Amino acid sequence: MKCVFLFESIHRVMKAEKLLKGRGIKIDLTPVPREISSDCGVAIELPGDSEAEALFILRENGISVLECYTRDPSGKWEHQDGKGSADGKG
Repeated sequence: MKCVFLFESIHRVMKAEKLLKGRGIKIDLTPVPREISSDCGVAIELPGDSEAEALFILRENGISVLECYTRDPSGKWEHQDGKGSADGKG
């Protein structure tokens, strides 16, 4: 299963990328899937089994995730509720 994190800006994507890679989380930068948004943008894609650890690292460092999606076995993207930092900073 894959997971995709969306952020408010490319600046936050780049900051999150550097932080997660520095902590050994395997990620890829990817265009935001069209099934999720028609807006142009870059997202972070990672294995689903790394989602909780990655969210913890990002929250610990004040980087908010705007939205999080997982892809089910049929290929459909599902929105995950309750993701991102509680303080809204990033």
